Amino acid sequence: MSQENVEIVRRGIDAFIRQDGEATRALWTADGEWRPLYFGGGLLEGTVYRGVDRVVEFVERQAETWESVGLEALEIRDVDDYVIVKFRLSAIGRASGIPVDRVTWNVYTLRGRKIAAGQSYLTENEALKAVGLEN
Repeated sequence: MSQENVEIVRRGIDAFIRQDGEATRALWTADGEWRPLYFGGGLLEGTVYRGVDRVVEFVERQAETWESVGLEALEIRDVDDYVIVKFRLSAIGRASGIPVDRVTWNVYTLRGRKIAAGQSYLTENEALKAVGLEN
């Protein structure tokens, strides 16, 4: 099951990068919930996206938030029903023009071979605490 969870999350990352709402829909549970980081100035940030339709909206509207965005998965770890991903995010805010270049950590919860929840964190320690581990 561990490798399967990692592959599901990898497909979710790919769907996000391609802004592919239908692929996202197929990978998330109907009641899925996404909590992105808030960097300031983004149209879609600072909101909790509840339900697969809202998660799809988040994915499809990235071009409205970012003038350009690069996302690279640097490390992926499977921990029980969670997958932790270390990302490098390189982006320029569309509204603010502010560049963002930072490492972030996402924690995904999987249920029934789908992503049930995802949340971004600024530090590895925050992500590990979210899954009951300490760094």
